[in-house]
Amino acid sequence: MLPGLEGERAARAEERLSRETVIWLTTVTPDGQPQTSPVGYVWNGMTFLIISAPGAPKVRNLRGNARVALHLDLDTGSEDHSVLTIEGEAELDHAQAGGLAPLTEDEVSAYLEKHREAMDGAGMTPEEAFTELSTAIRVAPTRARSY
Repeated sequence: MLPGLEGERAARAEERLSRETVIWLTTVTPDGQPQTSPVGYVWNGMTFLIISAPGAPKVRNLRGNARVALHLDLDTGSEDHSVLTIEGEAELDHAQAGGLAPLTEDEVSAYLEKHREAMDGAGMTPEEAFTELSTAIRVAPTRARSY
């Protein structure tokens, strides 16, 4: 559920979130500079799941400030060319040293269903991807807007 969206806007947002594979994540550096990165994600209707390398700047940024924004680009296949923005709070979950990303079986299945083709294209097995990208970022939305 996306707080702040109702009716057709909410339905359209949910449809796009299920279809799209990349969302833009904005974190804030320690000196206050916003930093935006395209990331793969899974939306389960309550939270976003993003996996990342533990040393990535976005992970460092989240250690200091858990507030984030997520954005979907213009949907050029739509008559209304909508943009979706979501604000939320992120939580970090790190794997044990050298371990796989700390994900539930359902999260692994959902992530593979959505991103297996990208992993194959990058020449990575799921085990390699979940080992390299061993930090889970879970974002709980606090506000959503659609334009």
